[in-house]
Formats: sequence, C-alpha cells, structure tokens
Amino acid sequence: MAKAKAKRTPVPTPVVSTGGKEGDLTIGDVLRYLSNEVLNDGFKPTWPPDVFAITACILEKCGAYIKLVSEWPPGKSSEGKNRQDWIDEISTIAERWRQTAVSSVLPPDEVLNWWKLLLSHQSLALSEVHKTQSVYDALLQLCCTADQASAGAGIPSMNGKDDDFQREILRILALQDAQGTPSSTLSKAVHSSKLCVLPKLHTPQSGMTIRSVSHHLAVCRSGDVETRWVPVAQARPEAHCLNLLLIPWPEDTTPKNFRMREKDPLDMPSNYGFFIYSRSSESPEQMCSLAMDLYKNAEELVGRIDGVVLPELALTRNEYFCLWEAVRKRGAFLLSGIREPASDGTLGRNYLRFDLPYGASDVFHEQAKHHRWLLDKRQIVQYGLGGTLDLRRSWWEAMILEHRTLKFFAMRPWLTLCALICEDLARQDPVAEIVRAVGPNLVIALLMDGPQLPERWSARYATVLADDPGSSVLTLTSIGMSKLSRPPQIGTRSRVIGLWKDAHTGDPVRIELPDAAEAVVLSLVEMDQEEWTADGRTDKSKAGVPVFGGVHPVTRSKDFRLAGTKVPRIKRKSYVYKELRKK
Repeated sequence: MAKAKAKRTPVPTPVVSTGGKEGDLTIGDVLRYLSNEVLNDGFKPTWPPDVFAITACILEKCGAYIKLVSEWPPGKSSEGKNRQDWIDEISTIAERWRQTAVSSVLPPDEVLNWWKLLLSHQSLALSEVHKTQSVYDALLQLCCTADQASAGAGIPSMNGKDDDFQREILRILALQDAQGTPSSTLSKAVHSSKLCVLPKLHTPQSGMTIRSVSHHLAVCRSGDVETRWVPVAQARPEAHCLNLLLIPWPEDTTPKNFRMREKDPLDMPSNYGFFIYSRSSESPEQMCSLAMDLYKNAEELVGRIDGVVLPELALTRNEYFCLWEAVRKRGAFLLSGIREPASDGTLGRNYLRFDLPYGASDVFHEQAKHHRWLLDKRQIVQYGLGGTLDLRRSWWEAMILEHRTLKFFAMRPWLTLCALICEDLARQDPVAEIVRAVGPNLVIALLMDGPQLPERWSARYATVLADDPGSSVLTLTSIGMSKLSRPPQIGTRSRVIGLWKDAHTGDPVRIELPDAAEAVVLSLVEMDQEEWTADGRTDKSKAGVPVFGGVHPVTRSKDFRLAGTKVPRIKRKSYVYKELRKK
C-alpha cells in the first residue's frame, strides 16, 4: 500500500487585482456567495463535486467554456500537445484525485496549482475571464477533471461493487434525505440552497452550453423546486430491457365529469372561473382485481412486468394503495396520477405517486402537479364540454398549488427515471432546466389529454427532450380522454393513448389501444450510446438509451392475444432497426 503523503503547510495565496469596471461581479464575489469556507487558508480542494460546483458556476456566468471548441487544449502550440494527449493526462489526474477524495491525503499537485491560481485572481471581473488565458485554462481544467473524477457518481453499478468514492456519494445522499435538506447535492462545501450538484446521465450532442462540459455531474440552480436524487438499485441490474404495463384508465370520460365551481374564493376576474373534475369510483378491491387480471395476462404475454403506469387522475388514494399492495408482491413498481377532487368549499389535489419495492423498506414519492390546467374555448369545443362549461370564460383546474418537487430514481446502470404531470411537460419553467441538466434516461409524463398524436403538443415537447439532452420520453393519457377528444386535425375519435420518443427510433411512435384491448405492455430495450463532452472526453458508451422494443395489447379475458393487431413500425433507416438486424 502506498504511503500517504504528509499534509503540507498551507501557503497564503496572493490576490491579483485585475480588470473590470466598478460594480462588476468578480470571481471572489461568486466564491463568497457559494461558500466562505473555500476562502479559508486551510481549505483544500479535496472533494471533486465541490470544485465542480464552483468552477461550473463561474464558467456559466462568464461564458468562458466556449473556449473548449476553439482554443483547446492548453499549450497545444507551445508544447505540441494534441487533444488526446490532454484527455489522457486529465484522466490520469482524475483517477488519482478520486482515490484521495475520501482520505486525508491532498489532491494531485495539478489540482492544487490550478486552484491556487484561481484564488489569486479573486478580484478578476467575470467579464474579463475570457481575456485571461491562465484563469480560464485553470477553470476549465478543474471543472473537467472534477467531472472525470466523479464518473458513475450515484449510478447503480452492474456488479454491486462500489469503491470508496461511490460509497461516500451514497452516504451523503442518504444523510441529506434523512435530515430533510432543501435538495439533494453531492457538494459538501456549497449548500443546496445556493446551488445543487447532481449526478448526470446524458451530455447534449448538439449546441454549446455549460451542460456540454460534463458527463457525470450536473449543476442546477436552486430555486422553487426541491430536487432529490434517489439511488434505488432494482433487481436484475444486468437486464437489458424493461416491460411496462400501461393501464389507460379511466375507460370512459364524459362531459358530466366536468362542472363549474359555484363559489370562487379567489375573487377571479369575470372571464375566468374554476372547474371541478370528479367521477364515481368502483370499490378499491374491485378496481384492484380488474388491474391484476390485466397484470397476470401481461405476464403470460411477455414474462416479467417491471412496472405498472397509469395516467393523470387515474386513481383515488384508496385505489392506489390497494393496487400497490398487489403490485409490490410481484416485485414491480407502480406509478400513477392520483385525484382528490375539489368541492365548492375546497380546492382539490392533483399529484402522482411512485412506489418501488426495495428490500425491507419500500421507496415512495409524491409529487404535486406544478401548473393548473386551463381550459379555453378551443379545448372546451375539442372535448365537447360546452354543455357544462361556459364557452365565454376560461376555466382553471380547481386544484391547490403545492410545494414543487422533482425526484430522479437511479434504478439500473442504464435507467434513471423521473415523472411529470401534463402541463409540467409543456411549461418550461421551472423544471425543464433541471431535467435538461441531469438528462435522465427516461421521462414519463402522465397526462389528462386527447390522443397522443405526433402533430400535437406533447410530441413537440417530447422531441425537445429527446434532442437535448437525449432523454427518452413516454407520454400516457387515458382512453376515456382520448375518445372524448375530437382534435380539429383529425376530426374523428382516436384510441392513441401514448407516444414514445427517443433519440434513435426516428419519428415518434404512437401507442394505440385496439378496440378489444384494455391495456398494453410497452417493452423498452437498452441501447448503448457513446457521447462526448465539448473538450473531447468520451463516456465509453455508458449513456444507456431506452429505445422502443415493441408493444403488446392486453385484455382481462382468457383469450387475451389479439390476432391481427397492428403495432407501430420502426422506420428501416432508424438506428434501432439496424441494430436489431445485426442481432
């Protein structure tokens, strides 16, 4: 075992006074805001996520990261160094840094020298950083090396064997969750109320933003969304596929389920009002029995079911827990929208719940919808609600707006999932920036919407996330809402309940529920994808991409195989088709 280096006596860092106009934000201002601790003489940059938080924040504010695509690597002209030489050197430094990060040993000398240079330029205005080569060289190299040292942070390993660095990451996340901190963050020195550092799955392969600089860490601005990272390694980490049972309830929705709220406690303008959505329910036990009939037949079709997904407002709370008790015994997760209807005296609740079986203690998450649905004249006509809602007014969903949360569930080496509710996919603020920064492998949007056609809004927003950062997106609505809707572009009723979009399959894939079917099984397959940062580092094809692997209709009857059912076809030119042909 190598002998640990003795601690070195800290040497005060001289501060160089340079550049900028009076009042300009400086490097020192950013450092003081993020953490006074880092300005102490005794502070050393031992923990890579701390350094990443600070350098990524400064780089984003000054914009110097764009140098990566024009003037990189450092010293290439004077030292004859090419990009691959620099990448090899950074990788070696990063590996040494990772090994010392959880010990009392100081980080590599290169890291200490870059850090010392940064501290010596505290008075440098951010607007001047791009003109000061030594500073932006140090910033970029610190940022890239910290990212490289954090490879696989927070992601379940294939063999379940974690090194000391990964175990420290998991300890930090568990401690923050137990203490109820504002949000998860991998940083120790920068509080999550100022900036969050989260694990990262995808690096955008087009455009140039601060997200282009890292493979393994994401920096997220703190704000009005509580973000949580939940490592919850599921059974079969080596499995290459995921089978999801999609139950598009309710089966029937009528205009009677929508009504105007008589009392308006918020004293809205006369051209606005609140609508209430409610429906009578069967007993939770009867509902659960129907769902499990579908589950058993789905298992007969495809084998193991990994998860059950239902749309927005599909279940009551009692129905959900009754179904969860049955699903968890089979080792699957359950994700569904839950409704707690409003009355004339109170606002209702619209939220999702996500439960996963995880050893002795299950993992669960409740996430309230971030935006109310607004029914305008166009939508009232589309859904035929003119007999219950006044066309002359716009109608807000009568739901309470609760504290905003967003959780990422790291379930397999290639699968980290997050879920959104309807408008939360369409409204870019406040979660879209967080989703793009982290780049989860799979985003599931639970909708109360019309048919999921490629020309409609849900496909547009799914395509945005598939393009950047490269997430795969599933949208799911109820067959009741799909049948109720008559979009002007098709004029007739449709049974398209879902839409799938990933970065490789090509055009969005429509998921249709045949007339005789009551649910579908969506099979997703892992495909490896090599991604590069702007500085040229590869992730060695670690960015798993769930792609469309097939869809199978299911019914509760014994004869559940629907002969002659049409399933979506993959274009022959697509990446997935070619890979399947190879196999």
